[in-house]
This record gives sequence, C-alpha cells and structure tokens, in this order.
Amino acid sequence: MYTKILIVPLLLSTMVSAEPPAGTEWVPLVSMTDEFNGDSLDVSKWFDHNPSWIGREPVQFHPYAVAVGDGNLKISVFDTKKSEKLRLREGYTNVSGFVKSKTLVRFGYFEMRAKLMDSSLVSCFWLSEHTKEEWSEIDCVEIAAGVEEHSRKLRPNTHYFHGPHYKGTLEKHLVQPSHHDLGFRAADDFHVYGLEWSATHIRWYVDGKMVRELPNTRFFQPLRMNINVEANSYFKALPDDNRLQGAYEIDWVRSWRPKNLDS
Repeated sequence: MYTKILIVPLLLSTMVSAEPPAGTEWVPLVSMTDEFNGDSLDVSKWFDHNPSWIGREPVQFHPYAVAVGDGNLKISVFDTKKSEKLRLREGYTNVSGFVKSKTLVRFGYFEMRAKLMDSSLVSCFWLSEHTKEEWSEIDCVEIAAGVEEHSRKLRPNTHYFHGPHYKGTLEKHLVQPSHHDLGFRAADDFHVYGLEWSATHIRWYVDGKMVRELPNTRFFQPLRMNINVEANSYFKALPDDNRLQGAYEIDWVRSWRPKNLDS
C-alpha cells in the first residue's frame, strides 16, 4: 500500500494532456506544433540552431546536439573532449543544442510536455525576437534542473530591451522576475508547461494550473519559439563534464492562436 501511495501522484503528473485555457476560441498553430514522432527535426518548422546567437560562453549552440527519436526531441550537451572536435569559437568549451521556430506569432497559447536535463546547465522554453526596432522576450521555462537550489523553482519572467517608446540595453532593461515552487524536481519526470499571451495579459501554467498572471503592457511584437540548453552564471549553471549525462527531452510542443486574429 505504501508503494502505491507514492506512485499515483507521479503518474497523474505525467498524464496531463494539452488543452488551451477556456474563455478564448482557439485554432491550432501548426507551424509551432510538433509531436516529434519522426527520426529527424522537421526543418519546415524549426531551425536546428539559433541563426542570430551562438550561445552564452562557455557553451556554444550546434546542430549536432539536437536529435529526434523515440518520440521525443532531445537536446544534449557535449563534454569538452567531444566538443573540441567541432572547432568551437574562442571562449567556448562545450556544445549544446538550440531549436528555434521559423515562423513568428503574436499572441497565443504555447505548451510543451518535457523532462528537463538533469545537469548543471539551464533548460529553457521561451518566446523572443530581436530586431533593430524592437527586442522582447517572454520566458516560460528557465530552470537549472540539476542544480539543487534551483531544481524545483520555476522563474516566469519577461524582458523588454527596447522598442518605440523605450530604449534599454542587454544589461539594463525592463524585467519582471518571479519565483514559483513547483513541488517537484523538474528533471525527474515529464510535466506540462504552458504560456498564454494575449493583448491584455500573460499567464503561466504548470500541469494545467495557472501559477502567475501579469497585465500585458508592452509585449505586442511578433515572437519566435525557442527550446534550448544554455549556460547561465546567475543560476550557477556552468558546464561540468561529470554531469552532462542524459538530455532535455521534449515529448511535444502544441500551440494555438485566437481565432480570426490578424497576424
């Protein structure tokens, strides 16, 4: 009996299915939806790298660290010995993967079912776009799942760097950080993480439950979806060759847009 009591909550957490929030008439956004049931990345929808960013030192993004198999998208991190064969740029010691949508969207509901990488680096799921005129970012998942003090914490966040009525920088810009205790270790099992972005509000969800809401006052720029593993010293998330086993595994991503909304 004792064993069954421990197992049931875990099974429930893994069986949550995708469904956009009530209150809006949604239509599927096919260009940002993928079940990852093939044996390679769908290049009609995704870049297997970030065309505009090679990564935060000392981890460089590379297509070799992106794979699809066993029904999952898998983003890995290579140790220094394997990475050095790829002729990294100066200042970089390790390789990781980055997947970016080829299409832009303004407003919608975006959801993934994933098990985060149990490593010293950060598993991420976010929206962003960087142009000369405007640069903004909405973070759904940004968790150093293998760093004990961060392994159970979701940090829903937004960044507004510059736009028509505000001029910030990478170092100094508008940010809205927060912390949410997940109640579980994000690298132990699959969970569903969702982001609802509308003209009036931004909401974050975990396993179907809303965990944060903000009024939307600035985020109207069309954005791209990003899924990656990166270094981030803020989270004490730097590569450790002894802790790079496994991968960031994404079972699916599913997206919707409000019906009849102009692009």
